[in-house]
Amino acid sequence: MYAAYITVIKLKTGVTQGDSNKLHEVSDTILIGLNGNLGDTTQFAQFVSKNAQLYKLKNHYGLNTACVTHFARTNMLEALHKGTPNMLNIVVAGYDEESGCQLYTMDFLGACLRVPYAAHGLGGYLSWGILDHYYRPDLSEKDAYEVLMCFVREVQLRLFMNLANFQVKTVSKDGIKMLPTICSASLQ
Repeated sequence: MYAAYITVIKLKTGVTQGDSNKLHEVSDTILIGLNGNLGDTTQFAQFVSKNAQLYKLKNHYGLNTACVTHFARTNMLEALHKGTPNMLNIVVAGYDEESGCQLYTMDFLGACLRVPYAAHGLGGYLSWGILDHYYRPDLSEKDAYEVLMCFVREVQLRLFMNLANFQVKTVSKDGIKMLPTICSASLQ
């Protein structure tokens, strides 16, 4: 069980720009990260979160990570079929007692996969080499945070946009935890 806990820490991290929150808590152990238009990300995250809460109120138990992912994917596909697609890339991270740590990635077309690590957006293209090189199932939280710092350095060096702060959250059997924000100014 310890290896699964460490895996979820290093895999369930996210990045946000400025004051916009792109990491939304769906439940105590499920986190959804969205990349796309700010209005769409906020609206879709609230839609998923509120529906998960409604399900819990009606049924007296909550949805697991796979069910939240399926719900989000179904709604993404319905919007796509109606001709009003949500231009979002989504990462769903969670911990369930039965399944352990899980991470799902979904693109704006509704393609969805369970993965060991994921990245979206312009910075995501820069991160794949770093994630491939440093990924290990037994990576500690401290080491995972160092990998993220390496990623932020690379983004600051190669990306033409000025991204000042990177929010980091983890998901484990103990719930969602906020780690210290990575400030790009302190990495120089």
